[in-house]
Amino acid sequence: MIKKFFLFLTIILAALWTQFSLATERQMACWVLGVSDGDTLTCLLPTKKQFKVRLQEIDAPEKGQPFGKKAKQYLSQLVFKQNVTLSVSGYDRYQRILATVYLQEQNIDLEMVKNGMAWVYPQFAKNPIYFQAQDFAQQQKIGLWRDPNPVAPYEWRKQKKILKHGDNHGF
Repeated sequence: MIKKFFLFLTIILAALWTQFSLATERQMACWVLGVSDGDTLTCLLPTKKQFKVRLQEIDAPEKGQPFGKKAKQYLSQLVFKQNVTLSVSGYDRYQRILATVYLQEQNIDLEMVKNGMAWVYPQFAKNPIYFQAQDFAQQQKIGLWRDPNPVAPYEWRKQKKILKHGDNHGF
């Protein structure tokens, strides 16, 4: 009984958080032209302007990383050739638009985490519902959590960088 109440309270708080977040961010509609990987889209505005979108608060496996192809395929199944709404918060260092992507009322960023297709990006995540979704996916061994030792993409990129450039530890 207590667990059900706690779950209900969590859902209510998450809905309120999402409502508040949407009110503070700029909304924009676009058509999804392409999916680069599990957290990056190419969108088209009605004005025919194309731009890249980085799904915020999440980090999907990279192309050469285990589960990278599956994450891309899953995101494609959700949004490719669909009209989506972006809740834009800004730009990343590569000048991609940072946004939460919605297909109708469905939070696509959250869907990626819930279905084990992406990690929460701890350095940038603000909404606690993402961490709850990741914990659930992990406990249920959904998607990438089937792997006994999954490596977060930000750690994987760091390892690749060290291998490419060497790690001299300042010597």
